[in-house]
Amino acid sequence: NKTMASIPNEELASFANALADEARKIILPYWRRPIEVESKLEHDRPIAESPVTIADQRAEAAMRKLIEERYPAHGIYGEEYGQVRTDAEYVWVLDPIDGTKSFITGKPLFGTLIACLRNGEPIVGIIDQCVLNERWVGVSGAGTTFNGRPVRTTKGPEDGGCTELKECMMYATTPHMFHPGEESAKFERMCSVVKRPLYGADCYAYGIVAAGVGAPPNGGGG
Repeated sequence: NKTMASIPNEELASFANALADEARKIILPYWRRPIEVESKLEHDRPIAESPVTIADQRAEAAMRKLIEERYPAHGIYGEEYGQVRTDAEYVWVLDPIDGTKSFITGKPLFGTLIACLRNGEPIVGIIDQCVLNERWVGVSGAGTTFNGRPVRTTKGPEDGGCTELKECMMYATTPHMFHPGEESAKFERMCSVVKRPLYGADCYAYGIVAAGVGAPPNGGGG
């Protein structure tokens, strides 16, 4: 790996928030408006067709431009435009719209995903839901915030969480995302032991769990 001077995590988190702000500005004007949808093939996934829009592309291009201007030695690994300098000490990982199917069908559970890795270890991560004005920011050593307020996952029944799978709700984007055979069978076994499988939340489900609010009143966990 190429070594450079250490950058404070707080500085990287501040910059990651600026990236998320930039993506919001681009994505929101396309929300629930007519938009052309292209398809890309993902041959390593059971659902090979994956939609992409100009909102995805423009948001990633804008974030990449900001990274190149601020940290030209950093690597970038993007969902839409590939990778550069991924052997660098710092690498930014970008998915401008995780859940494009949700985005194009008007469901506000998609999100912009941004992470910064140092020597392969994540040190900053963001889930940003621009329509609902919700943002999770995780910083290594400093915990996670939701819209600026510290949050954490549930620990057990005392804070509305659960300690056994049979008490838990389980989110998955779709049951069709798993490869036929062993992977699908494992998922089916999980479905048979949890309280209830739920579908369709994309990255938003991770935010729910991170904020410790994935538990309904009866105490089932996220």
